[in-house]
Amino acid sequence: MRVSCLFGLLLAVSFPLAAAPVLFEGGRVIIDARRAPIENSAFLVDNGRIVKIGKKGELKPPAGAKRVDLTGKTVIPALIDPHVHLGYQKDLSYAAANFTRENVIGQLNRDAYVGIAAVLSMGTDLGDLAFEIRKEQDAGKLGGALLFTAGRGMAAPNAGPGNAELKPSAYSLTTETEARQAVREQVARKVAFIKVWVDDRNGAVKKTPPAIYRAIIDEAHKRHTRVVAHVYYLDDAKDLARAGADAFAHLVRDKEMDDESIALIKQHKILIMPNLGIAEARTHVNPAPWLDEPLFRDVTPVALVERMRAAYSGRTPANVEAAQRTYRTMQRNVAKLVAAGVTVGFGADSGAVPDYFHAFITHRELQLMVEAGMTPAQALTAVTATSADFLRLKGHGMLGAGKAADFVVLDANPLDDIANTRKISRVYLRGEELNRATLRGSFR
Repeated sequence: MRVSCLFGLLLAVSFPLAAAPVLFEGGRVIIDARRAPIENSAFLVDNGRIVKIGKKGELKPPAGAKRVDLTGKTVIPALIDPHVHLGYQKDLSYAAANFTRENVIGQLNRDAYVGIAAVLSMGTDLGDLAFEIRKEQDAGKLGGALLFTAGRGMAAPNAGPGNAELKPSAYSLTTETEARQAVREQVARKVAFIKVWVDDRNGAVKKTPPAIYRAIIDEAHKRHTRVVAHVYYLDDAKDLARAGADAFAHLVRDKEMDDESIALIKQHKILIMPNLGIAEARTHVNPAPWLDEPLFRDVTPVALVERMRAAYSGRTPANVEAAQRTYRTMQRNVAKLVAAGVTVGFGADSGAVPDYFHAFITHRELQLMVEAGMTPAQALTAVTATSADFLRLKGHGMLGAGKAADFVVLDANPLDDIANTRKISRVYLRGEELNRATLRGSFR
C-alpha cells in the first residue's frame, strides 16, 4: 500500500506527523459522494489516519487533542488523477529535456496544492526517474502527490504519443515477440499498468496492429498487470474490448457509440476515462474565463497564461466548428455510458500537449464531466472512490475510520456546483495541513 509524508518542497525531505490527535468539528463531510454527507460533523485524526467520524458532540477527543473549527466548510476526500503526463512542460518550454527531478517534483507539488493526493503518469516517463521518486515516497522521504507510473508505453513505430517530444518515451514494436518482451521489462519494474496506444492520428501514422496489442494484453494479464488502451475509433474500441483491455484512456471520438460497443464495455468491465478537457479547449473562439481563476493563476506561470490567452487569436472558424462537432460527439458518448451504468473513471490528461498545464486542469475536467451529463456526485465519485479503486490505493478515495486522512476543506459544497472543488480553504495529506502559501511561492 502506498503511503505519503507531507509535501517535498522540491527537495527529498521528510516531515513528522502531528504530535497530537486533532478533532475537526462543525463542517459538512462528504465521506463518499455516493452517500449523503454528514452535516455538522466531527472526525478525529491521529497518526495520519481518521480514527472516528460522526456528528459534532458525539466524539470525545483524547486528552491533549487539538481542535479545528470547520463550521461553514465542506470536506471531501483528496482527489486522485490516474491520467497525467509529467515532466515535459517547464514554463514556456515543452521538451524531453525538462524531464528532470526538480520539474517532476514541482508538478507533484502543484497537484498537492490543489488537493490531489495521487496521480498516474500514463506511459511517457523517461529513464529511472519516476521509479526513483516512487521509491522515495514509499520510504516516506518525499511527498507531493503520490506518483504511480505506467513506465514506458507501447505502440507500433511512430504510433504512440501524438507529440514528437513524447514519442521517444514509448516502445516502437514491430512483432509480437518484441511486444511480449516489452511487457516483461515493464512488469519487472512493477509498473501500475501497461499503456498501449491504438490511434492513427487522423491518418498520419499506421495504427498499432491487433496482433501487437493482443500480445501486449495477453502477456500483461499472464503477469497479473492491467492494460490501459488509448483509443479513438469505435471499431478499435470494440476489438480492444474483446481482446481484454482493462481501461480506455479517452472516449471514442469518431462517431457515437452504438449498443454493441457499450455492451462489450459492460461485459468486460472496462473503466472509461473520458478525458474531455483537451478537446473542449479547442471549441472556443475567445479566451476561456477560467484563465483568470485564482486557483489556475496560483499554479500556472504568468507567461504561460498569457501565451494561452494569445493562442485563441489564431483559431479559424472552420477549425473551431470541427472541434465543436467532435466534442459534442464526446459529450453524447459520456451520457450514453453513464446511462448504461458503465464505470466512468477519471483522467485529465494534463501535460499531454504543450500548454495543457497541470493541477487546475483536474478540477476543470470535473466540470466538463458534469456538463456532459454526469451529476456532481458522479463526477466526484469518479475522481475519488473510483480512481482509488482503479489504482488499488487502499484507504484512499473515501473518508472514514481507518482511512488515510487525505482530505480537502472547501468553502462551498461541490454537490451543489462541481466548480466549488476549486474553492479550496485547506489541504491535508496524511493528517497534516499543507503550507499552501509556501508552496505557492515556489511555483513562481
